[in-house]
Amino acid sequence: MKNTITITSKGQATIPASYRRKLGIGANGGTLDIRFDETRGELVITKPLSIDELSQKLSSYLKPQTKPLTNVDAYFQSNREGRQ
Repeated sequence: MKNTITITSKGQATIPASYRRKLGIGANGGTLDIRFDETRGELVITKPLSIDELSQKLSSYLKPQTKPLTNVDAYFQSNREGRQ
């Protein structure tokens, strides 16, 4: 689906309702990530990852059977002591 949007003199744009629904943006608004792809000359707008989605994505890089890190301070303390 391709649409055209208008940019106001203040640099504001309205995202069509159908796209807002697909991105999960409700009546109260929301937050989106935006970046400019220099090589393609495209503005890319994406939905930010939720904590669960981010955790799942990062987990795919871990070795199986890796225990989750629940206390960062304790981890650094234990590793700091081993180096001294």
